[in-house]
Amino acid sequence: MKRKISIVLAMVMIALSVFSGCGNSASSAEKGDPSGAAGKDSLLWGVNAEASSLDPATSKDTVTHMMMFQIYDALVKEDPTDYTKLVPGLAESWEFSEDNTEITFHLREGVKFHNGDTMTADDVFFSLQRSLESSYSSGISEPIDHFEKVDDKTVKCVLKYPYGPILDVMTNMTFGIVSKRAVEEAEANKIDFARNPVGTGAYKMAEWRSGDALVLEKFDDYYDGAAKISKLTYKLVPDAASGAIALEDGTLDAYYNVAQSDYQHMMNLENIGYVECPGVGLHHITFNVTDGIFSDKRIRQAVAYALDRDAVVLGGAEGYAEVANCLSPTSVFGYLDDFEWYEQDLDKAKALLAEAGYPDGFNVEFSMQGSDIYMKPAEVVQDQLRKIGINVTFNKMERAAYLEDVGGNRNFVASLRMINATVRDADSVVTRRFHTEMLGGGNNYSGYSNPTVDELIEKARMTIDSEERIKIYREINDILKEDVPLIPIYTTKVFMFFSSSLKNVYPHPVYRYNVSKMYFE
Repeated sequence: MKRKISIVLAMVMIALSVFSGCGNSASSAEKGDPSGAAGKDSLLWGVNAEASSLDPATSKDTVTHMMMFQIYDALVKEDPTDYTKLVPGLAESWEFSEDNTEITFHLREGVKFHNGDTMTADDVFFSLQRSLESSYSSGISEPIDHFEKVDDKTVKCVLKYPYGPILDVMTNMTFGIVSKRAVEEAEANKIDFARNPVGTGAYKMAEWRSGDALVLEKFDDYYDGAAKISKLTYKLVPDAASGAIALEDGTLDAYYNVAQSDYQHMMNLENIGYVECPGVGLHHITFNVTDGIFSDKRIRQAVAYALDRDAVVLGGAEGYAEVANCLSPTSVFGYLDDFEWYEQDLDKAKALLAEAGYPDGFNVEFSMQGSDIYMKPAEVVQDQLRKIGINVTFNKMERAAYLEDVGGNRNFVASLRMINATVRDADSVVTRRFHTEMLGGGNNYSGYSNPTVDELIEKARMTIDSEERIKIYREINDILKEDVPLIPIYTTKVFMFFSSSLKNVYPHPVYRYNVSKMYFE
């Protein structure tokens, strides 16, 4: 009954949302007519939010970058079929200096911008330095000192120190390459470049209907070959139920924001395909290790032994997550597949509590953001801790208050939340959560400080050799497992649902889908 009611409501929403602004000029292909799927030349992709800006230097949100990924290229990119592998983008090759503080990029020749200009080293240097100086890049650009133009075919990235994940940083759309002339002309004519983008990507902007749709068309001179699908429209459908139904009935060809509660239903439909992979977030329990009851390591270990994290995945993420056995999201470099975390052992948990002076357990309050994203797993944890005598209640807080009081002021005893890896590398999480220099300010809010861990974190981030870095992260996780400032729980899976007639869709943890290689069958 609930599904039938949601279908009726969703169909009303679709009538108001999906077709508004399209008018009679919208072709059957743009509307996603399933009867014309084979050989279809346009793709209607539903999204739950509008792009914030199509300028790489002034945007960083996930949905916007998903769209910008079609318009711009970076010097380095991920293999379209395997996001764990890095391959040449606008740089056909690169090399590191002996001390690993400089990367020299050799630019691909003959690359065209959407305005017809040929890409030069001036465009590349202008784009990179412009983004580096923008506040929007601050989350990923701290290791970069500056960029240099070496000659007409070469640019250089100069680092403050060796940084292992630097090539992954360079794949980010923040460092997408723009046309220098187009930006300067837009500024001179008081035109908003963010709404009139000029990149080198497989698609160029045709129309941006605010509150409705972003329409892109294929760029015939794309250096990697013209896209198979000529027209790509990102259609704003904020309501997840409406988007799911529109995808199910063929009105949309793909939808970005299908709700977890609809996953199983969508998977069972013959006309729907999907891809999945782990995301870049780590759900975890954080303890205040300097004040309060969890300053005793034995009690933190007791909590670790009390948890059945597989059950937390089932109850907190409806099963659509992977248990994380070390302190990194499961999709990033540095995650240790063979690392063993605490297995549930209630007897050991109770013995540790007794040793710490709490044989009968205790009452404790977890400070929480009130969203279901956090509360659902927290409630499973609450039920499990009750079995060893730890009685958890919740102080549910608005996000702004939580970030200030818990993250900033460290005024809490324990909490369950998530951290995203802004760079898909273990460094992104371990530095922010465990390095002494990150105390407070929403990063290392547990208060954990260990000189040995600090030294290992710095060694890992400054090491370029991948195998050596993995060894260092193993050392780090061995220490963190003993000290338990945080308990890793899970990484939520990322799903993308689409028409089964759409081919060459590959999974990606931050939605970098290569539409140029997709086609309808």
